[in-house]
Amino acid sequence: MTITYGLNRTGLEETFFLDHLKYPIIFLLKQIGILTPFILLIWLLVKKIKFKYDLKDKSLIFLTSFVIGSKIRTMWMTPFYLFFGVFFVYLFKSQINLKKINSFVYVFLFLFFLSPILYLFDSIIQTEKRTDYPGKEIAIKTEIIWSQNFDKEIQFVTGDEWKAGNLSYHLKSRPRWEGFPNDKILNSASQFICVDDICLGRY
Repeated sequence: MTITYGLNRTGLEETFFLDHLKYPIIFLLKQIGILTPFILLIWLLVKKIKFKYDLKDKSLIFLTSFVIGSKIRTMWMTPFYLFFGVFFVYLFKSQINLKKINSFVYVFLFLFFLSPILYLFDSIIQTEKRTDYPGKEIAIKTEIIWSQNFDKEIQFVTGDEWKAGNLSYHLKSRPRWEGFPNDKILNSASQFICVDDICLGRY
C-alpha cells in the first residue's frame, strides 16, 4: 500500500522524456530552498564552516526520479531534516561563536514566526486548498441522507482516498475505508448508498 500510494502521487502514468531531468532538478531546488534558512542560521553562529557535503542519503530518491521520470514530493525529504540542527551543533561545537548568539536568536525568531504567517496568508488568499476541504460539513450531510434510509451506523466507505478518507474521519462511527467501489464490496454489503463517486454502507 505504501509503495502504491507513493507511485500514485508521482504522476508516473503521465511521464515524458524531459521529466527525467525536470523533476530531479525541481526537487533539488526545493530542498535548497528549504535548507536556506537553516544554512543562514549556521552561518551566523559558526566561526568557520569546514564540511564536506555527502549526497548519499539523497541518492536513492534522486535517482528514482532521474531513472523513471517521476515527481518527487518535497515533503518526502523533510523528515530527514528533523535532527539537522542537533547534528550541526555537534559537528561545529568547537567553532560556535557565542558572541553572535543574539543575532542568531533574532534571525531564528523572525524565521520561526515568518513560516506560520506566510502559511496563514496563503490560506486566506487561496480558498481551494486541501486544508479548506469542507469534510465535516459533507459528513453531516451524508449522515442525514444515511439516517433517512437506514437506522444502523455506517461501517465502511469507498471511493477516492481523499474524499472517502475525510468522510471516514468525520463520521461518528469512523467507518473503514475499503478502497474504490467494486461489485465484490457492494454485493457483500447488507445496506449501502452511493452519492456521486462515494459509496458507504454496512455488512
